[in-house]
Amino acid sequence: MTGSSEGITAIALDAMGGDHGPVVTVPAALKAVDGGGIAVLLVGDQAVIQAELDKYDLPGKRLIQIVPAEGVVNEGESPALAYRVKPRASVFVAAGVVKAGKAAGFVSMGSTGASIAAATVVFGTLNGIDRGALGGPVVGYAPNTVIIDLGTNVDTRPGLLVDFAALGNVMSKLIYNNENPRVALLSVGSENGKGNALVKGATELLASSHLNFIGNIEPNDLPRGVAEVVLCDGFVGNVVLKLTEGLGNAVVNHVKDVLGDTEQSRNLSNEIFERMNILEAFGGGPLLGVNGLAIVGHGASGVDAVANAIGTAKYVKSTGLIEAQQAELDRIRETVSK
Repeated sequence: MTGSSEGITAIALDAMGGDHGPVVTVPAALKAVDGGGIAVLLVGDQAVIQAELDKYDLPGKRLIQIVPAEGVVNEGESPALAYRVKPRASVFVAAGVVKAGKAAGFVSMGSTGASIAAATVVFGTLNGIDRGALGGPVVGYAPNTVIIDLGTNVDTRPGLLVDFAALGNVMSKLIYNNENPRVALLSVGSENGKGNALVKGATELLASSHLNFIGNIEPNDLPRGVAEVVLCDGFVGNVVLKLTEGLGNAVVNHVKDVLGDTEQSRNLSNEIFERMNILEAFGGGPLLGVNGLAIVGHGASGVDAVANAIGTAKYVKSTGLIEAQQAELDRIRETVSK
């Protein structure tokens, strides 16, 4: 099985990652291959995965392959230390499978830090990038708005935000088909000059770039889709992500309490959940700035979300996003002096 052959794209799945492990990842893999055009390499404890796989008698099993690994990187573990003491852990082996050309990309719902470490160490970063960044849509009312960074770099600098702007710009073009994405900085005010040192420094740099930079926007602008690429450090981005998800869950529960268990309340609750938990629709987002395809998802993901993440990996690969990022970084560095 290779990364791509005869119309089939092979994706490596960290089968042990996430809150549920093979109980979710195995049926998710089967669901993904059932959609067509995908083969899945399940990476992890061979005996555990095989036992779960034996529960199913589906034609798609012929497109499933088990790749043995040893151990799991848990949330809270130091990714750097884990790479030294658990080099055969499932997420690191999954990245290695991609590096070896046996899969087009890998998907993990496990430790975000470990996924980032695996992609960074095994794939390497693009020239000039210290560390990758997670970006994607967060608010369902603005499904084409990419927010970057969503938690990878909690401390950053203006020059790195400029790199993220370039990465978000090419992502918006290739994945969301926005011809000339509007790029904005998330700040405490829309007026020029509002914000902290990071925002002010990035504003000066972005103003001289080739990007369609529109200045600052405020958090209450996010649901209105006033920009296609929104920049912030990972601390702010992760707060926005988790607040949106938490608020969505709270509203869903409120609707159920007020309207009771009716068809109307269920339909409304489902719609609100989808609008406020948009990552569920994609399953995860690509780690930008690395020399390979890694889709990072939510630990609590269920079967549908993991299957969607596998589909997202196939789609992202087809767009040429990984290859296009370096060219966009080179272009912005021609106009911006950092």
